[in-house]
Amino acid sequence: MLVTRRKFLGCGVAAVSLRWRLDRLSPAVDVTSPSALLDLGKHCSLGESLSGYAAALGAAVMRVSVSSVPRCAALIVPAAARIPPAASDAIATCLDDGGRVILESGAGFANQADFAAHRTVLREAFDVYVERPVDLWPQAHGSAIPYVEFTWPVPTKVRDFSRVVPLASREGEVIARVNGRPAAIKCPRGRGTLLVLGSPIGPALWAGDAEAIRWLGAAVTT
Repeated sequence: MLVTRRKFLGCGVAAVSLRWRLDRLSPAVDVTSPSALLDLGKHCSLGESLSGYAAALGAAVMRVSVSSVPRCAALIVPAAARIPPAASDAIATCLDDGGRVILESGAGFANQADFAAHRTVLREAFDVYVERPVDLWPQAHGSAIPYVEFTWPVPTKVRDFSRVVPLASREGEVIARVNGRPAAIKCPRGRGTLLVLGSPIGPALWAGDAEAIRWLGAAVTT
């Protein structure tokens, strides 16, 4: 039987996350500064990624739409495919105010038009360059699961069952790699800091992955 990566990921996430949601009734990440979770609606390419951040952060984060983004110390944008102008403006405002933005790219799961638009916005607005998606699972050796290896803000490894869009920036610092490819970068923008993830960790958060939760907690509070 042919099983796609999305189906494989979905089954694994569903099994683990059910136990996690039964065991953990409180947020996994302790956030003290004002934070917002930006729901891009149809422009979010992985619903489980948005759910993962919401589950990990709980009531500590406001879930907002592009029409009502408040001023906040941290703005998280899960699985962004096409980034509409209102979202780009909200990201820029947060950075100009000295905030931190975690922009999780969902371009690896976007259609061709959304992928092209995604690349254009990141390049022109934030000087971040997005390469074509790379499938990770067929490249894994034997039955080994590929890991995204983070070096900042804490050294950790997060499992990835799907694909990555390699990233680059003239002023950015690579903070994660998978199979030797740059999978996350940290860039100074305005008075703030932009973190771009080329490999979504939201599904791992939804599954209750301890290392993904640890990374998110450090990224939001550091």
